Amino acid sequence: MSFIYKKNKDNSLTVRDEIYGDINIPYPFSKIVLTKEMQRLANISQNGFSQLEFKGLEHNNRLNHSVGAFNVMSMFLRRLEKILKEYDIEISNDDKEIALCSLLLHDIGHGPFSHSLELVTKYSHEQRTIDILFGNTEINQVITEIFGPEKLEKIADFILSINDEKNTRKDSFYKLLKSLVSHQIDADRIDYLIRDAHYIGFSSAIDINRIKTSMNVIVNNNQEYELLIDKKGLSSIENVLLQRYQMYRDVYLSPISVLGDWIFEKIIDRYKNSDVLKNVEVDDSFKSLATNPNIENLDLFLKMKDSDFKKSFQVLSQNDVDLVMAYLCDFDNIKDYVLINNEVSINKIKNRLKEIFNGFDVENTLSIVEIETKVKLYKKEQRLNIKNGNRIMDLSECTNLIRPQDVLEDKYVFFNPELLRIELGLSLEQFKQYEKEVNKMIDDLNKKPEEFELKYIIMGNYNEKCLLDKIILLFEQNGFEVKNISKKQNVDEYYDTKKLKLYKNDGSLRIRKVWQDDKEKIKATLKLPLERGEIYSSRREIEEYMIDDNVTALKTTMGKITNGINLDQILNFPILKSCTERTDIILDKNGVQVCLSFDNSFYFNHILNDLSADDRMIEIEAIGELNNRIILNEIHDFITTNFDNLMVSKQSKYERGISKTICLYNDFIWKIENSENELYNKEKEDVSVMIKKLK
Repeated sequence: MSFIYKKNKDNSLTVRDEIYGDINIPYPFSKIVLTKEMQRLANISQNGFSQLEFKGLEHNNRLNHSVGAFNVMSMFLRRLEKILKEYDIEISNDDKEIALCSLLLHDIGHGPFSHSLELVTKYSHEQRTIDILFGNTEINQVITEIFGPEKLEKIADFILSINDEKNTRKDSFYKLLKSLVSHQIDADRIDYLIRDAHYIGFSSAIDINRIKTSMNVIVNNNQEYELLIDKKGLSSIENVLLQRYQMYRDVYLSPISVLGDWIFEKIIDRYKNSDVLKNVEVDDSFKSLATNPNIENLDLFLKMKDSDFKKSFQVLSQNDVDLVMAYLCDFDNIKDYVLINNEVSINKIKNRLKEIFNGFDVENTLSIVEIETKVKLYKKEQRLNIKNGNRIMDLSECTNLIRPQDVLEDKYVFFNPELLRIELGLSLEQFKQYEKEVNKMIDDLNKKPEEFELKYIIMGNYNEKCLLDKIILLFEQNGFEVKNISKKQNVDEYYDTKKLKLYKNDGSLRIRKVWQDDKEKIKATLKLPLERGEIYSSRREIEEYMIDDNVTALKTTMGKITNGINLDQILNFPILKSCTERTDIILDKNGVQVCLSFDNSFYFNHILNDLSADDRMIEIEAIGELNNRIILNEIHDFITTNFDNLMVSKQSKYERGISKTICLYNDFIWKIENSENELYNKEKEDVSVMIKKLK
């Protein structure tokens, strides 16, 4: 809903906002808010098609957000003015007005469904904002009348430079003001994160007051003022980073949200290229956009609102001249789209459909959708200074929340059997004869591929390079081609229950830190055995990339998919640590790939006072189908025929590390039983007793 406001005698506005309570908007900004170009934002949804999944977002509009962001900006400016006043420094009224106007006006160029519309028009809302500022508009008249044409130019320049890393101005306060408008913790970002969470029903951990009180100012070598955050406010900044990551992952780029955008694009495109649909009575705004997505007519653009498009969707959903369009325009049908394993290609699905629907044309079907998403969540070039004692550091040096979520990427593949039925012109009764095969296809495509692997312990002393060269040569002699060789280091920490339930059931839960190409990644993997063949093991793996090694967060994320393993029983400290130097060789034979890995591992049993053991292993992994099992049999035959010093093992690294350190247990048992070290708390003593029983 739009806010309720009251005009005051001094021409200011008092706005009642759901997030901040009463907001005071002083004159002349109050006059800008009341222009028709600003007021139209009450009819523009803040979150586009995310509202299909989160119904509360239907009440979240761009006007509320613009005023909310203006309010946050005002709070930040008052804080910085207070700090600068202590040094007898003032930010000019001219600069403050430009910054506040830029924040208030930064979204006036949005059209129906906000960013979703930009995907159709290929025209940014920032550029549309400039068109409105300099067009024959009420907002142009008001700003020119109040501030003059020269300041209007400066406001426009500031808005255009929001996402431009090159400074268009070089005065002392430019960087400081810009960082409050568009940066890691800018007023725009903070408001939309808090506001969006409110309408979704999420609890936001962002503390504006904490951020505000931790703000300070420094002067860089170019005599430019820059924002400085005291270390005491770091956790509040991390909450902004973390919530932004979660909102993009769970809301803005959720499967339903991105699918809604895709359907919107297809609706517009289908209408534009259809002659029969031109006779259907739809809203003029929708018709104008669909026939001319560039929308060069500014007056026409400013009349567009969400509700007009929704009415047009409803009319088109009831048309009987294009049943595919009717289906697409009923957004309730979005539930019919089935999410397919994102490793499956569109061509693979089409080929399966061609086999099932022999004689039908499925080449240009809209029932198969592939969408890739990518967003840069942290721009390292936007330096945020953190004061840590006497040092001033960049935010990226002070927190581990940045590197893992530098870029958030995903790919979604959908299939809609009902839409395919309509496209093929089949009745429900006719489609039934294909339904069983279609459902089987979906199950097959979504079946998690099993991982099959061979493991060999390297016995005795050996020269790694010599052994590696001999094994690669042997593979090449047996028809394999080397595709890639890489090296990396892994640090794994294994967690278990107090009674070692995972260990006893041949499973494991590890958190892995990988260093490769000077980057660190953290990934949690839960391994659950499926079967043990004569020479290989197969297992199900559940993986989750993490922003840190927080076990509590891991339990929440993976807790629902653990095949009876209750992750709430997992101890909050690791039982075993494994440090591995690994060489991976990717080999290919007739399109079937395997990964040959040489591992030099060192185990540290945390329960047994970091008792250590080392290990040398070769792992050969093949993913997926039956022919991969067959190729493992072939590999095993020529490996064991040519190398006497390789012994088959079926143990995971977790099992291997525990068993190797248990072998040394007797020599150190007295350290556990007689230790007065406080680190060995009751839980660790219980686990030690369990290991003793397992011995």
